[in-house]
Amino acid sequence: MKPHKLPFENRWTNGEHGWQWHCELERLGLMNVRTMFADHETRHPGKRAVIFDIPGGFVRDWLAFHDRRTARRQFLWRATVIGLTLVTAVGTALNLLRM
Repeated sequence: MKPHKLPFENRWTNGEHGWQWHCELERLGLMNVRTMFADHETRHPGKRAVIFDIPGGFVRDWLAFHDRRTARRQFLWRATVIGLTLVTAVGTALNLLRM
């Protein structure tokens, strides 16, 4: 079986174990993991594991990966909207000049 590659930098574990942690976090969902991590950092910062046996550093890296991906999507969306607005404005201006 081919080992899975995590989509983010992982220095907490190797190969299959990291992939299992990643799948578990994906199954729980971003908002649930964020809430559980915040609770862990607030109430139990000395404990190694945040969710089940997943270390805090791995969860932090996973959340950062999702934050970067969300920021990239927002940037692309904004760039698309600005580009289309610019094209519309230029088209309208050229149409007004032709009249």
